Amino acid sequence: MKSYTLWAITLIAVSTLAGCAGKPNKPDWMMGDTPRYQEAEFLIGHGDGVTSEEAKDRARTDLAKIFSVSVIAESSDVSVFKGGESGHDQGQERTETNISRTLNTRTDQIMQGVRIAEMWHDPQTQRHYALAALRRTSAAMSLRQEISRLDDATAHNVERARNASDLFDKIGAARQALDAQMERAAYQKSLKVVDRTGQGMPSSWTVERLRADLDDLLKRARIGVRVGDDATGRLSQSVAGGLAAAGMAETRENPDYLVDARLDLADLGRREGWHWVTGTLQVQLSERASERIRGTKRWSIKASAQDSALARQRALDQVDQILKKELGDAVMGFVVNKHGD
Repeated sequence: MKSYTLWAITLIAVSTLAGCAGKPNKPDWMMGDTPRYQEAEFLIGHGDGVTSEEAKDRARTDLAKIFSVSVIAESSDVSVFKGGESGHDQGQERTETNISRTLNTRTDQIMQGVRIAEMWHDPQTQRHYALAALRRTSAAMSLRQEISRLDDATAHNVERARNASDLFDKIGAARQALDAQMERAAYQKSLKVVDRTGQGMPSSWTVERLRADLDDLLKRARIGVRVGDDATGRLSQSVAGGLAAAGMAETRENPDYLVDARLDLADLGRREGWHWVTGTLQVQLSERASERIRGTKRWSIKASAQDSALARQRALDQVDQILKKELGDAVMGFVVNKHGD
């Protein structure tokens, strides 16, 4: 009986040891925080996959999600801000696109500092695991440098807007100051994620104040519309609508500036069952008194339909959409490009 009992105890002990030996010990970083990569010093991401490269990529992606939150938050902020303004709805989509592009570029720059700190291969499942780590101090330094650059640009352009004697020089500088601070806000979002205090670098300017200053300047711009060969008045209406969408109103009496618009359309006839109309839309901004040309912009027009009248109508609709979405930026660009900024 004693021999049987001893045998049973031995068998249980061996089985227990065999079971423990069959379960690989997972590294501590798979269970949660690890002393080697504490949250106070690092941002981390986890990933797993059938190959080591797949695990590494997923770990980097997991870490990048930390910054994607700021992308969503900043885009939302822009939507709320732009949506609350009258006369700027056409610029909302373009502004959100520019901000998202900036945020994604900034995230890519930050991710260059990420390294794969740990790897582990599970012998039982044959899966690979990776830990991606980003040191907070290095990421914060890079972000602070970009923010400082944008603050310098804002200060320079605010000063230009104050001192310029020409109204459109003021408008161009004010627009660049606003753009710099909107980009800065994107970097600030990420810095708050990296900075343990959550404070980042508070700005001396606000986007709201800079936008209000720009709107005030735009309202002061006395811009007239001059269109040649516009029997239906459709082109004149589209140009006026484009100015209004950008926050500038058409001035009919004694304008200081003129937007000359010209539309040349050619009927190409029927081709492969469709009637085609193509052409060129051109707008030019000039000073009325001196006739000095501030800039010229051209767009290609192309439309088709089952009959010529509808094809031409669609071409005019295309012109209307272009002017409402892009005329404001074109006018601003005439000033910005002049300074080579």
